[in-house]
Amino acid sequence: MKIATPVITLIVGLALALSLFFDDMTAVSAKKAALAAASASAAASSSAPAGTASAGQSAGASPTAAHSSSASPSPSSTLGFVIPPHANYTGEVQGNLGDIAIAVHDTFAIAYFCNGSTQEAWLKGTPDGGKLSMTGKGNASLTANYALGHIRGTVVVNGISYVFSVIAVHKPAGLFESIADVRGATIKAGWIVLSNGTVVGSMMPNENAAHPTSQAAPKLNLSALTAQYEGTTIKVTPVDGETGSGF
Repeated sequence: MKIATPVITLIVGLALALSLFFDDMTAVSAKKAALAAASASAAASSSAPAGTASAGQSAGASPTAAHSSSASPSPSSTLGFVIPPHANYTGEVQGNLGDIAIAVHDTFAIAYFCNGSTQEAWLKGTPDGGKLSMTGKGNASLTANYALGHIRGTVVVNGISYVFSVIAVHKPAGLFESIADVRGATIKAGWIVLSNGTVVGSMMPNENAAHPTSQAAPKLNLSALTAQYEGTTIKVTPVDGETGSGF
């Protein structure tokens, strides 16, 4: 039986169309599979822990460098302010009624207020995210907020409040202390060296007295770290937040 030419042409056309259709479906399926694989890879990368490195990074990483970065304390940040782990601050309180020195070293802080004669107080406390709450003898107290380069707050000594806003300083400025036995009495002296080189100090000639009093401290020899009191040379120690001296 002879098939007419138009019928043959139609059959060939249908076969060609079916072939193209199946080819397109195969290409679409392959494309979908590739997209799915890429999505899965991206999801796996994003869900990996922050500290996980790629194989290439692991091969080039330095264990020594990683250890060094975690061993040394680094400044933290609170509300956009950099909080240094080690710092020294000195300056005048408002009204020029005295001077304040504060040294912060890791988890401990020491402060000293004096007016160069009868008013003085040593205070201690623990830094907490840029905040200080400190106490001392005679109900002395200090509250402050600090950051890189600056500290501000209030210190209360003998029932009097002094407001301060002072700057960070570096050697030779800072806080200095001396505790020594002189003629059977324990003296305790403190000196504050301001950023302009001015030195202010007070001392208790008998710290262990029932009611110790304060007076002007003897002159500080900053280069020798000594002072002369009643013919006796007393040693002076820096209270340095940067080095930890005096803590």
